[in-house]
Amino acid sequence: MKKSYKGFMAWLVLFCVGVLAIIFMDIKNIDLVGLVLGNYMFITLAILTGMIYKNEAIYWYTGISYQEACAVTSKQRKEYAYKHFIRFFYNMFIVFILFNNSLFFIIFIWNEYDNLLFVNYGVCPKHDIY
Repeated sequence: MKKSYKGFMAWLVLFCVGVLAIIFMDIKNIDLVGLVLGNYMFITLAILTGMIYKNEAIYWYTGISYQEACAVTSKQRKEYAYKHFIRFFYNMFIVFILFNNSLFFIIFIWNEYDNLLFVNYGVCPKHDIY
């Protein structure tokens, strides 16, 4: 196994460029920016863990040195990387679903419900945040 951080550095550059591109887009809705940015981060982190699994580069993880990674067999490196990939992917998938659904319901349903009950029936005065 050859020690290389080229794949990690390429991923890091693309990750930073993507985050900066999303931040500097002219999107007026801050919730939409958060949704796009969060999804981009989840997807790119899943790609990183997949790269670690495919390349057996477990020394990219904190706590594993290159010497320790070389001391084990290829099968053990794949198993270690797979365990991390699956754990991260399942957690990422759950958060991805919850994140997207909660933002969708808060943006589109809760504001309408709030307008209907509080503003239209005079419970609170109408203001500019709607």
